[in-house]
Amino acid sequence: MFDVFRRSYGIFRQSLAILSADKEILIFPVLSGIAMLFVFALMIGGGFFMGLFRAILESAGQGSTSEIIGYAVLFVWYFLSWFVGLFFNVAVIHCAKIRLDGGDPTISDGISASMRHIGRIAAWAAISATVGLLASILRDKLKGLTRIFVSVGEAAWGIATFFIVPVMIFEERPLIDSVKQSWNLMRKTWGESLVGSGGIGLFIFLLAIPGIIPIVLGVVLGNAGAVIGGIAIAALWWLVLACISSALGGIYRAALYVYATEQRVAPGYSQEFVTGAFRRK
Repeated sequence: MFDVFRRSYGIFRQSLAILSADKEILIFPVLSGIAMLFVFALMIGGGFFMGLFRAILESAGQGSTSEIIGYAVLFVWYFLSWFVGLFFNVAVIHCAKIRLDGGDPTISDGISASMRHIGRIAAWAAISATVGLLASILRDKLKGLTRIFVSVGEAAWGIATFFIVPVMIFEERPLIDSVKQSWNLMRKTWGESLVGSGGIGLFIFLLAIPGIIPIVLGVVLGNAGAVIGGIAIAALWWLVLACISSALGGIYRAALYVYATEQRVAPGYSQEFVTGAFRRK
């Protein structure tokens, strides 16, 4: 257990060092967050303008009609959020691969890569939205322990498509072949790759805990302005950590892809941590 923790920390630290060398990669998670806020506002505004929310309320007692409208709106939200997330994730992973290959990536490199693959991004966003919608429908319809199977299925899908973005953009395979290749890479070099990703999440979580301090101080002071200020400071800190987490996740995934496909440890990572992240069958 201690060895896993030590390796996770090493992966976190080395990924952070690579990010420090290319801080511009952080702009992509920031742009992704801004774009998501825009999409959310667009959905809300469009829903009111087109009368979708009124239609949902008016058809609330009509059963299937209300469900169809609701699921249609949910699908659009899933698609747009996946599209935005994938667009900037492609940029992060592409720039990370340039750095791991010894290059010096720029913001335009990442945006250009996303634009070149925008058709694949849209197609994969549609597939992901469909999977997400089906899972949501099943959770609504199923009860009890059967919902667990839906969660297990979603987890299995996430594992199978762990390498989908690097496979999709670096190998330019059709989408079905990309899923197969992603799964093959996980099967051939199965091990603790998810531990590394989970380790990054763990250390980000630990760094997020101090964010509650300004809120607590505001409550202790008993001043409404202090509480609001504390919440604002905490929110800003957590947003910064979310951007860092997204960037680190993309960098680490690119490093794992390099090792899985080229059997070499990318510069910036130690042999021990990367080869220890996989256990060959």
